[in-house]
Amino acid sequence: MKTNTWRYALVCGPLLLGMGFGTALAAAPSLVTVQTAPGIGPVLGGRVIPAFTVTLRAQLPGRVKFVAGEAGMPIAPGQPLVALDDDQLLAQKAQAIAAYQADEVALHNGYSQYGYQLYSYDPPSFMNPFTWMGQGFKAMMGNSQNPWATYQSNLENRKATALKAQTQLEASAWRIRQIEAEMNNSVSIAPFQGVVLAKEVNPGDIVQPGQPLMVLGSGGPKQLLVKVPESLAGNLNPGQSLPVHLGDNAGMVSGRVVHVAPQANPQTHTVAVKVSLPRNAAIRVGAYATISLPSYGSSAQNEPAIPRSALIPGTSLPSVLVDHHGVTEMHVLRLGGPLPDGQIQVLAGLRVGQIIVNDPPAGIGSGYQLQTSASSGE
Repeated sequence: MKTNTWRYALVCGPLLLGMGFGTALAAAPSLVTVQTAPGIGPVLGGRVIPAFTVTLRAQLPGRVKFVAGEAGMPIAPGQPLVALDDDQLLAQKAQAIAAYQADEVALHNGYSQYGYQLYSYDPPSFMNPFTWMGQGFKAMMGNSQNPWATYQSNLENRKATALKAQTQLEASAWRIRQIEAEMNNSVSIAPFQGVVLAKEVNPGDIVQPGQPLMVLGSGGPKQLLVKVPESLAGNLNPGQSLPVHLGDNAGMVSGRVVHVAPQANPQTHTVAVKVSLPRNAAIRVGAYATISLPSYGSSAQNEPAIPRSALIPGTSLPSVLVDHHGVTEMHVLRLGGPLPDGQIQVLAGLRVGQIIVNDPPAGIGSGYQLQTSASSGE
């Protein structure tokens, strides 16, 4: 990294315009030229995602009675998250229980009638001739009904009535189980430990079957989803380790490729690659992070590189001051991974050869005029 021999002071532009002079800072920052970092492989950005997501959907129509919390809330397995109004189901269950009890009475009565018929047969005595004479007289009068056949017919009727009552009782029991299953489906339960990514309904909303209620993300290790150009995806394989830059505060971690999509996106000509992050990676789901791909011959890119000391302190986004015809111009950067000698790679926001301010004071932005410092000796 070359440092210009000029030493500059930052003075307020409005003061120069209004009063014709400016007050030089006590410590004049130096200017540096944006250089390239040779031999750096491609750096690609991606979005942090959970290992897997689940969308809870309504299983029944109804009105939302309860919602556990907002997006970002941690969840535990078995925790109720969304509940629908079940007053109608409770009424149906009470009605089904009453029908079950009535079927129990009918079954008891059916078995009683069957038992009565079973033991009520009184066959004619073979030792009583008058009995046989009576049967013969009935036959002579045209009444040839067999008492045994009548007994068997009545017994089968009682048996059929009892079996029908038993079947009806079983149907009532299954109806109660069906209503209980619907009541269970009216409450959406967390299937794993994780976090709520999105809340789709509020108490009082009317939902229909299939309507999304909540989107859940799994806990544990997160993943980085990166869209890799087709020309670079062929060099990536599951199990391969890659350096991942989580940001200025989180630093660098080692990620592992867990999935490479079997086909490319025909519109973007990119391949989806998932990189598993360490369990203790200090980054939120949805945050931006970058990976550094290995350099393969001509695929290595020369990206701009600046000293980390050139970043303006106290800003929410990484920024630098660029010398634009003697006046500072703030540029917001997208940074890549750290480089040797205290430098950092710049993915967007600067061009090689631009002049930037090194060690800028906090609170300095665009519109400040650069003036040669009297202490520089030039």
